[in-house]
Amino acid sequence: MKFNLKTVGIAVGALVGVIVLAAVLFVVFFPKELAAREAERRIEEATGRDLTLGNDISVSFYPALGFSVNNVALSNPQDFENAARRGGAAAAEAPFISANRVVFAVKLLPLLRGSVEVKELIFDGAQVNMVAKQDGANNWTFPTEDTPEDQTTLEDLRLDDVRMIDGTISFVGAEGGAPLVLSDVDANLALQSLDAPAQLEAAFDYRGERLDVTSEIATPRAMLEKGETPMTAQLASAPLNASFNGVFDAETGALNGAIDANGDSLRRLMAWVGSPMGEGGGFGAYRVTGQMAREGETTTLTNTDLRLDNINARGNLTLINQESGRLRINGALAASAIDLNTYLPAPAQSTSGEGGVAVNTAWSNDPIDLTGLRALDADINFTLGSLRFQRMSFSDVAMAMRVANGALDARLSRISLYDGGGTARLIADGSGGTPRIAVEINAQNVQAETLLRDAIGFDRIAGRGRLTASFVGAGVSQAAIMRSLRGNASFNFNDGELKGVNLAQVARTVQAALSGQAVGAAASTDFAELSSTFTIADGVMATDNLRMLNPFVRLEGRGLVNIGAQTIDMRIAPRAVNNIQGQGGDVSVGGLGIPFQISGPWSRVSFRPALEDVVQDQLRNVLSQQESGSPLSRLGEALFGRQPAATTTPPAEPPATTTPAEGGATTETPAQPARPRNPLEDLLNNAIRGSQKQAEPAPAPAPAP
Repeated sequence: MKFNLKTVGIAVGALVGVIVLAAVLFVVFFPKELAAREAERRIEEATGRDLTLGNDISVSFYPALGFSVNNVALSNPQDFENAARRGGAAAAEAPFISANRVVFAVKLLPLLRGSVEVKELIFDGAQVNMVAKQDGANNWTFPTEDTPEDQTTLEDLRLDDVRMIDGTISFVGAEGGAPLVLSDVDANLALQSLDAPAQLEAAFDYRGERLDVTSEIATPRAMLEKGETPMTAQLASAPLNASFNGVFDAETGALNGAIDANGDSLRRLMAWVGSPMGEGGGFGAYRVTGQMAREGETTTLTNTDLRLDNINARGNLTLINQESGRLRINGALAASAIDLNTYLPAPAQSTSGEGGVAVNTAWSNDPIDLTGLRALDADINFTLGSLRFQRMSFSDVAMAMRVANGALDARLSRISLYDGGGTARLIADGSGGTPRIAVEINAQNVQAETLLRDAIGFDRIAGRGRLTASFVGAGVSQAAIMRSLRGNASFNFNDGELKGVNLAQVARTVQAALSGQAVGAAASTDFAELSSTFTIADGVMATDNLRMLNPFVRLEGRGLVNIGAQTIDMRIAPRAVNNIQGQGGDVSVGGLGIPFQISGPWSRVSFRPALEDVVQDQLRNVLSQQESGSPLSRLGEALFGRQPAATTTPPAEPPATTTPAEGGATTETPAQPARPRNPLEDLLNNAIRGSQKQAEPAPAPAPAP
């Protein structure tokens, strides 16, 4: 519905003219009943509408010309009712204006001089029903073709006491639907002359809130002549306080000036205008100040300061009322700091991991509603000094946000995070019945310990390197989305530390693994490189290529990270090797080690030796070395299947040799280092050999000479 002060001015002017005509007719055609019928006929000819007057009529002649009448009604245009039925039967059948009582009085002498001085105009119990049609027509505009623009019939206008008491005003737009209703309207309009300021004071109820409105038009004559005039307006209510100070163009309906809108709760304001935000934190005190220029369906805000909670932003915005009914917002904003935690629901449960790291142990089951994205379109560029999300902190953020067709696409082209940088992209789709999300992250040269600690509460890995992830999910809550994730991820950290276990010690001694000497808060493993790739399905990350490289230690691992349940279950196999190569080395170098199981919730990850695997591997190795066909060899085949043939003992290392040198001298070739022995393997071999000796028969005695 298009509705501006220009059309209001036309309507008010026409209405005043109608009432003046009625007053004159009451005097010319006295007695009262005859005057009433003639007034009805003349006004119908002038407006094309039916005027209905009740029988309780009183007339005055001096010092003011006027009348009072009960039960007054002015109809819609004659061809309007049928087209207006989209607004409901009540909107179609109700007259344009009705009132329980109308009181009107105009000073006689100024009227003879061509000026209208309205002493009194009161609408008591008035109902104004404003309806628009899809073709652009409405019921509040009166025909003006019989009044040329250059024809001047009104030298001046004075309004002493113009009031609406206990009135109701309703609006039905071209799109139909429920009417916008202002009830319990009390209004007062005062005008000393067309060249003096006009003041309007009004109070009314709208959606359960009381609003007080004041306005001043500096030069009413300029409005009537379709020129420009200074204008001020103020609105006061519980959810919104607003002011405008600028210029109104009566020709185009444009506004240009300074605005200030503020309130104690944006959440209350949004609920009041019909877009409730649901329960949650934040969205409290707000304020918008700046320069506004409005023309047609476009409003431009420049040099605008926006404040919400602890957020201060500045920039330029353009708001467009689109034909689709959705508001479009374009622009650019810069803010020093934004803490998104203010607007997130409280975690379902929290706990503290080792070292006092506080993490969430359950994703939120609160419903996620993205349907609000369908109400607007947007294309906004943001620059942020700092951004905080849960425990994560970012700085120097550049983001382009686009909203279209119920979906949000946020592209972070620049992020500084954890001493590194990167890019990210977030898509939130609310166009369907189930919310959907998609995330891409590419972080380079970041500090692993602080990143993982703040992201998921896991503080066992330190180092610097790369982290990438790409995944999608869908669900009606955060928990449901996390259980649905699918995609992939990878990381590569260098020159760091694995906390909680000394894998080098584990790899070298069974006793350290079994006794727990290599596990604890003080234990750690330095690494040159730690890397892995993951596939994600149904909220579970799986890897079979976790690897760690370090001089004298190699590690391989595989397992699962359950994002939905926030648990980890992985098996790692560290080995002690005779190789000092770190980054870029070969992880497949042979060596000895004890496999470990990493398991538990993210907040309380435990390291324990996988003793069942240790025993099984070593037993398989020992039994495979037994003589083919022996009882122990057959036992190995029964337990582990047929193994490749192997010698009972490893080949002997070549002895040190001497090589002739030039001149007959010899040089020593150093012997190759002996293959390290696993103590558990030695223990099993010794046990087996002992049992074999006990089973050998005693040698037969030598024959007697």
